[in-house]
Amino acid sequence: MDLQHIIQACKKNDTKAQRLLYEKYDSRFFAVCKRYFVNVHEAEDALVKGFLKIFQHINSFSNEGNFEGWMHRIIVNECLMEIRKNKTFLLNIEDHNKSLHADNIINEDNGDIMQLLNLLPEGCRIVFVLYVIEGYKHKEIAEQLSISEGTSKSQLNLAKTKLKDLFNKYPNLKANLL
Repeated sequence: MDLQHIIQACKKNDTKAQRLLYEKYDSRFFAVCKRYFVNVHEAEDALVKGFLKIFQHINSFSNEGNFEGWMHRIIVNECLMEIRKNKTFLLNIEDHNKSLHADNIINEDNGDIMQLLNLLPEGCRIVFVLYVIEGYKHKEIAEQLSISEGTSKSQLNLAKTKLKDLFNKYPNLKANLL
């Protein structure tokens, strides 16, 4: 069944089509969720809730535009809602000064960017993902996270600095993030 047929069947609440759509995109969107959550269970919760919203609102998709982009936006918004709901978005001074204990997590042969991102304090990681990976502007990030634009900018700079420090500490990492 092609994507258009799956979408049409999902609009009719066809559970088999919903399962097909979920199975087609779950790993891709789980990777998106893991960018926002260090805890795998939180990422899974956001993924499931995001797909529930996709199925609840699939009739609002007008078949014009990119369906994957539409779903991606819902998943990202669900991640941000979960972050706001479950945690106060605090950017503690402790987070700024937190030492990165990468020795136990990264070995010189592993260039997994997610491991590096997960070492960042939560505020830095979320702002970095939204700005660098998702392409949000600082104004949008500030609105989504209820922080100032200046805080968004400083968190991005702090994330870049900490990532550069990690790259300097582990020169064999094969990453071209910054």
